[in-house]
Amino acid sequence: MSKRELILSKDPIGWLSINAKELKRPTVILLPAEKMLGRLEDVFPEGVTVDIFPSHDVFPFEEIGTSYSVKSARLGVLRKLIQGQSPIIVTTMHSFLRKTIPPEILGKYLLKFRVGDKFSLSAPLLQSLGYVRVFTVAEPSQFSIKGGIIDIFVPGDTEPVRIEIFDDVIESIRRFDVITQRSIARLDNFELIPGSESLTHKKHLELAEKRINHAERQTGKKITFKLESGINLDTVSGMFYESQSILADYLPEGTQYIFVEPDEAVNEFARLEREVIEMLEEKTAERFLYKRFGGLSVEFFMKLRSYIILAAREPTFLDWDVVRAEEQKAPLIRKRKSKKVFTPSTPLIDWTELEPGDLVVHKDYGIGRYQGVKTITSALGTREYLALEYREGSKLYVPVERVDRVHKYIGGEESVQLNTLKGNHWAKQKKRVEEEVRRRVKELAALYAARERIRGVVLTGESELEEKLKESFPYLETEDQQKAIEEVLNDLARERPMDRLISGDSGFGKTEVAIRATFRTVVSGKQVAVLVPTTVLARQHFESFSSRLSPLGVSVKLLDRYTTGKEREKLLGGLKKGLIDVVIGTHSLLSNAVKFYDLGLVIIDEEQLFGVMQKEHFKKLRLKVNVLSMSATPIPRTLYMALSGLRELSVITTPPAGRIAAETYVGPKNEKLIRTAVLREINRGGQVIYVHNRVQELDELYEFLSGLLPEVTVGVAHGQMGKRKFEKIIGDFYSGDLDMLLCTTIIESGVDIPNANTLIVDDSQRYGLAQLYQLRGRVGRSNRRAFAYFLYDPKNLGPQSKERLKALKEFSGPGSGLKLAMRDMEIRGIGTLLGSEQSGNISSVGLYLYHEMLERASAEILNKSDEKIDTRETVDTEMRGIYYDMVIPQEYVGDSIERLKIYRRIANARDISELKELLDELIDRFGTPTKEVRSLFNAARLRLAAHKKGIKLIEYDRDSETIKLKFKDVKKLDELTYGKLRVIFNERESSAFIYSVRPERVMNVLNRILSGDGKYDF
Repeated sequence: MSKRELILSKDPIGWLSINAKELKRPTVILLPAEKMLGRLEDVFPEGVTVDIFPSHDVFPFEEIGTSYSVKSARLGVLRKLIQGQSPIIVTTMHSFLRKTIPPEILGKYLLKFRVGDKFSLSAPLLQSLGYVRVFTVAEPSQFSIKGGIIDIFVPGDTEPVRIEIFDDVIESIRRFDVITQRSIARLDNFELIPGSESLTHKKHLELAEKRINHAERQTGKKITFKLESGINLDTVSGMFYESQSILADYLPEGTQYIFVEPDEAVNEFARLEREVIEMLEEKTAERFLYKRFGGLSVEFFMKLRSYIILAAREPTFLDWDVVRAEEQKAPLIRKRKSKKVFTPSTPLIDWTELEPGDLVVHKDYGIGRYQGVKTITSALGTREYLALEYREGSKLYVPVERVDRVHKYIGGEESVQLNTLKGNHWAKQKKRVEEEVRRRVKELAALYAARERIRGVVLTGESELEEKLKESFPYLETEDQQKAIEEVLNDLARERPMDRLISGDSGFGKTEVAIRATFRTVVSGKQVAVLVPTTVLARQHFESFSSRLSPLGVSVKLLDRYTTGKEREKLLGGLKKGLIDVVIGTHSLLSNAVKFYDLGLVIIDEEQLFGVMQKEHFKKLRLKVNVLSMSATPIPRTLYMALSGLRELSVITTPPAGRIAAETYVGPKNEKLIRTAVLREINRGGQVIYVHNRVQELDELYEFLSGLLPEVTVGVAHGQMGKRKFEKIIGDFYSGDLDMLLCTTIIESGVDIPNANTLIVDDSQRYGLAQLYQLRGRVGRSNRRAFAYFLYDPKNLGPQSKERLKALKEFSGPGSGLKLAMRDMEIRGIGTLLGSEQSGNISSVGLYLYHEMLERASAEILNKSDEKIDTRETVDTEMRGIYYDMVIPQEYVGDSIERLKIYRRIANARDISELKELLDELIDRFGTPTKEVRSLFNAARLRLAAHKKGIKLIEYDRDSETIKLKFKDVKKLDELTYGKLRVIFNERESSAFIYSVRPERVMNVLNRILSGDGKYDF
């Protein structure tokens, strides 16, 4: 029996929240707009899960593909339905009516594999099922094949699977962690579904080609894309199938439909369709295809015989048989702890990534140019070598087991000259720099000695209260974030005043570290000052700190340029008397009028944005109180201080759960591009930030954008506005009432709006790299794909601006702020930052070696070896003339960059347990190691054993069949047990010569005398 019911409610979302547990299964809830989809997850009670079925987050035929998260969400829902599950699906009319893969085809390719089954999926077959082949799997719909190891990330799963096969039979199935790439659980079976809604099997491709040819004949126009170019065709997936299907074809009879404000939903649907047709205005053949294979019209819903309408007033779109009014108080929206989602993290500074043509520094031979990895088979066996080119075309081949002696060159590339392999020029160069470094460290040490002698107040806090604060944090702490919190709290508990820099990308959770430190200080009876560079950031911090700390009885106040005279007077009095615990403000906090009752901690956010005078003020502060600095892009001087061990550094490099790096576009300004970018974001329910840094030009730009985008609501904000107007605009943007914020770089620090996921910066050539990076950090603060457009005027693009924009595009992964600061050191010239003589030093030996010298000198002069500096001994034992295959074959690890990373990790290992752990990882990721790989690990083990026994050179002479062992200290000669071997000692040369050793016995002999057992560990 049909039942069409209208429920009149002023708060339809609240009604759904209250009645969630009574909903029939399955249920489809159709919301008016894409931006509302996430809200239901927040308001539904515990125990009621919803599945979001989003629309594609790109326009049809765009070169950008549908994001992995959207693919995974859509296919995950279809998978549940075809398995017979009954979920609550939240979607929009537009998303519901998109054509998709028909159920019978999805069912045909829903494949279950068990251990012991034959595995018949080849790379071309997986690609035709919509999977993308990569070397390292990190996102849904990706796969990789490494010999007998196949990694697949199935859409809808939270972790990928690793299948190990032998002779086409599955030997094991394991879940693995995308961050570490290590297996975490064994499975008996796994289920595979297609990785895309548009399959490119031969028969589907042929059908699509036939339909394209028909469209071209009908319109007289050619299509502008190639069918197999990887262009996004999920938006017209109906083109690939005989039968046309939408989500409704997966739903069983009796599914409950709930329409929320259907009139609004129909208007939104019409707007989206209008924009798609407009975007395809000049692509006639594509428009023809979209109209037939993109989706159905809203008339589909008129044929439904049973549904519920939730609306504030009677709608005109749908009919109903029964009407009732219900007023129920909506529950408070609660944030839930985020589910753990696996996301890749980026190391602090990766000195290891080398590409042919890069300048490199070899510790013993100086600056050369990296030419790539060469595999050479000689009388000594098969090995891989790094080919380096030096002055006059000289070549140096570095065996990969010594890759730890080669690093990427970072310094003044324009003026650098390749070193020569003749003479001792490099040794002199190195010695001169080392002496300079020691002199500089002694100067800095004197400066910091004063701070070391000062005794601060020990802040131990109150563990019970601190636990309450921890519980009120609505997310899961990342590992890095937890470590940073512990380091800061440990610093506060020491007698010496803290001076710590926390570096972490925008939105990676630095503010939470600051809140924990603030609370520790306040419960220990001290006051806290939080210094920020802009009023926007001050206001945001005020809201964040207040919402977390006020419920625990902490008094938090704001002091900025909008504080009235009367408010200011009252606030200053409260600070002086100790009635205010925490004050947050801009540089006005540094005025002499501000007096504290008992200041215990100063937090400086985005220190690089303060001027020289303020920084001098901070310098004096550091000698008296605890100082915590936070920055996403530390200026190179700060970075240099941090790296040299003269300042404590905490680094947060792990993105929060689900964080996706922003896709960066750098190009000339273009009206069509701006319109497409803005509408794409608005259509998926997001917001846009448009930055233009000239206040006098904002009104003109506002008129231009309003004309270009009449359907978009735009607000203008800049620092010269009145307080009320400014706060209203920012408030409207926060609450989602504005689609786009046109503003100056006032939002560079601090605006945290997870729903703003497209950034457009015009005239980007005017900005510094740190500024551009900070701006990009304003988007991509949620689990949705973000876009950052840096547009420039080609007429005004200088060579330095070009370099800056190139660097920004290059370093677009999460955690790349520190990498960018390194590149900034190159671009801006190190001289202006460290003093001209230090600039010359860095240029002459490269930043990595300079940093190593600095670290060594710091450890020695400041006696800091017991703290955070990594002073691990270098394993410098050389092995020459030994016949042994020491190579990772290309068939075992196909990617040359990955091979180089593994070689470097082997070379950097400091004990056998590290080598064993690395070998276990290789077995897990790439399968059973070849004989050559095991040989490489054995050679590494021998080098470690020889180093521990004080041997600096092992050399085999084939003609005399002699092994020469050269020791660092003559006293070590007698410490080895040579047994019945024929040995002659030369004490003058601190050497031992072992005679009559045939080439094939060399490794056995070395194993016996160095390990004592003659056995191989690997």
